[in-house]
Amino acid sequence: MDRVDVASVVEWHEQHVLLKAAFPLAASGPMATYEIPYGTIERPTTRNNSWEAAKFEVPALRWADLGDAAHGFSLLNEAKYGYDAKGNVLRLTLLRSPTAPDPDTDQGEQRFAYSLYPHALGWKQAETMRRGYEFNYRLDARQASVHPGALPSAFSFIDVGLQNLTLTAAKQTEDGDGLLLRFFEWAGESGTATIKLPGVIADATLTNLMEQPEGAALDVTDGGLHVPFTPYSIVTVRTRYKSPGPDSLFRTGKDYSSGSRGTVP
Repeated sequence: MDRVDVASVVEWHEQHVLLKAAFPLAASGPMATYEIPYGTIERPTTRNNSWEAAKFEVPALRWADLGDAAHGFSLLNEAKYGYDAKGNVLRLTLLRSPTAPDPDTDQGEQRFAYSLYPHALGWKQAETMRRGYEFNYRLDARQASVHPGALPSAFSFIDVGLQNLTLTAAKQTEDGDGLLLRFFEWAGESGTATIKLPGVIADATLTNLMEQPEGAALDVTDGGLHVPFTPYSIVTVRTRYKSPGPDSLFRTGKDYSSGSRGTVP
């Protein structure tokens, strides 16, 4: 484990008091990086003008990072989204306790967790984006009884192949005729992803966010589905199958295992 997870239980009865976790760092820089929807944004760690001074508290999703090209520190969270960075100090807001619109905000027992992830080089090389997702979406292992099934003992449902791509959606298409995949590129690189899926794909195409086809059909070979991407792009792919494929697992009203409706075998 290359990170330290901090689990907190707080009995809180303050009002108009802000509680933060602060981390003075040995490495810092003029800009801190924050995760935003489908990407990142850099914000200054200085307060040289009114624009910078107004950023005393900024939003982020799963993480923020501060450091230089040689060292860095990522502060991951699972339920707290207010950060600030000034100089070499990175802080996460834990409790706010305002009285409006809810006079009981943050009152009573509070449970939350965050994680400390120091690393070498920059946040891209350290794969902070991946660490943020791992901290928020932990694998849930469950024991099952012995039963017959069509799947092998080892099975991969979707593999996007590259670490700089994050899969955010896998769903049945709105018209019910295929499987929709959506991923984004976060490292500022371009290339072609080889997405591996079970089943025999009939055809695949890029779509916009409304699932409307855009461009020519994608290249499909026995090795996978080949999807081009550009830096910081959001890519949506629609696939259709020649025979029942993974898209069937998303259809409602069908039994996929004995006695259990709508579950993956």
